[in-house]
Amino acid sequence: MKRIASALVLGSAIAACPAPPRDVVPETHDVRGDVADAAPPPGAEPSPYTYVARRPHASVGLVGAHFMSDADARRLVDRVADDLETCARRVEQRGELAEGAVQLVAVTGSRGNAEVTDLRVAPGGPVAANALECIVAPLRASSLPAASKAGVPALAIEATWGPATRADASAETDASRAL
Repeated sequence: MKRIASALVLGSAIAACPAPPRDVVPETHDVRGDVADAAPPPGAEPSPYTYVARRPHASVGLVGAHFMSDADARRLVDRVADDLETCARRVEQRGELAEGAVQLVAVTGSRGNAEVTDLRVAPGGPVAANALECIVAPLRASSLPAASKAGVPALAIEATWGPATRADASAETDASRAL
């Protein structure tokens, strides 16, 4: 009798707790395309950068840009590289230039200027000071393309800098090499 009663209690408890609903995901079909001329040359390592501007004290790589032309994105990367180079020379003369790196995203702000988001700086107080003075401040004073119905223009860059060596001092701008 006890067995029958406990079986009835167990059976009613199971019946009272139905199984949770299942998530149903419709079948999808991913479409992937290959563009032969977009591939790196045979034997070359693929670069994470769309464009690279090199200066004696710094290199700035364009990781990606949204809702702006390639020409505008490259122009902005060149401007950041030029501002960084000018500032790095000034800071090096003061003896305060540290070797450093930064990753950031700049988006068009409400006044048309660049607003810096997603800022990541290599460790160290002097590195952060160099990044703020030589990259973030000049970039925030820059204007970006205006927002459109398509979206808000944004630019993702990575930069490295440090004291110039003899080999670096004679380097020219080279946008064909990766960082």
